[in-house]
Amino acid sequence: MAERSIGVVTMDGPAGVGKSTLARRLASELGVAYLDTGAMYRTLGLRLGPAAADMEEERLRAKCRECRFSLETRDGTAKLCCNGEPVGPEIRTERAGRLASLVARLPALREELQRAQRELGEGCSLVAEGRDMGTKVFPSARHKFFLDARPEVRARRRYLELEARDELNGATFEDILRGIEERDAQDRGRAVDPLRPAVDAMIVDTSDLDLDGVLRVLLDAVRAGSGVLEEKAVCRRAVASVSLDALTLDRLRSDDGRAALDAAFGDGLVAAQAVAARRGVEASVDLAWSVEATSLVVDAAVEGPMDGTLALTAAQAAVASLAAFLPAGSVVCARLRDDDAPASS
Repeated sequence: MAERSIGVVTMDGPAGVGKSTLARRLASELGVAYLDTGAMYRTLGLRLGPAAADMEEERLRAKCRECRFSLETRDGTAKLCCNGEPVGPEIRTERAGRLASLVARLPALREELQRAQRELGEGCSLVAEGRDMGTKVFPSARHKFFLDARPEVRARRRYLELEARDELNGATFEDILRGIEERDAQDRGRAVDPLRPAVDAMIVDTSDLDLDGVLRVLLDAVRAGSGVLEEKAVCRRAVASVSLDALTLDRLRSDDGRAALDAAFGDGLVAAQAVAARRGVEASVDLAWSVEATSLVVDAAVEGPMDGTLALTAAQAAVASLAAFLPAGSVVCARLRDDDAPASS
């Protein structure tokens, strides 16, 4: 039975970040349906092929509507079906992934699939996994997550997955890494619905966390927002880090930099308190910073319910507040800490 008032949970992020596995497990834990929207793009990519890019808009829309997607219960589980038939393993190939990225750039096709996805999400609780769930398809979703990981980590996971299924077909780790980097460039740089986190999404870097650790964070956040989290006093820590050049690090050590850090900590605390207030909980949040090699690291410690969610929120918001001091294109990585070593400042 689904937990009460779950609604739609969105889970976005790049290829190879673990979205599919985590979305399935989260849906199972919550007792709701799982919607793999990437499978919908892969299905249309295989059925329409590269020729879709040259189709006239009306013909492309008509072809898309010929593929009617549904969630149907098979063997006690809700499965994605196309024209009444379950989507099969043929969509899990590297070719299917490349075709999915190709057709995902077509505005008419995206609009048709987004319409179909909204229809699937009407009137039911589900976990929707994809690349624009929180920004475009379900912008009013109560729970939004954006998962990320370093490209080499995602490539290694994908390599091991294909190796375990004996589906490498001669592909090397370098081949898969190159494919992921190309896919990232396409998805993040496309003009229509580029891959990016929703402004109110919780960003989780999975590079250094196992699946159980990430799942725990997601479950705590969903249950807290749905009023089903047990109130308990616990302490959890998170870090957000960003790589900087030597000049920027020197600027942050100056008086102006110290003032900017103080203001950033205030922004981080305000962001965490706003989330806590919205969820009706109270928690104690502490922030500190340090420099590790060439990275600025903001460390957040939280005691109270929703500890993982609030720690990540505070750390991410603090680093984001330093935008004026950060080089253009800086990437912030946030994760829960597995240790309880004291933070330095």
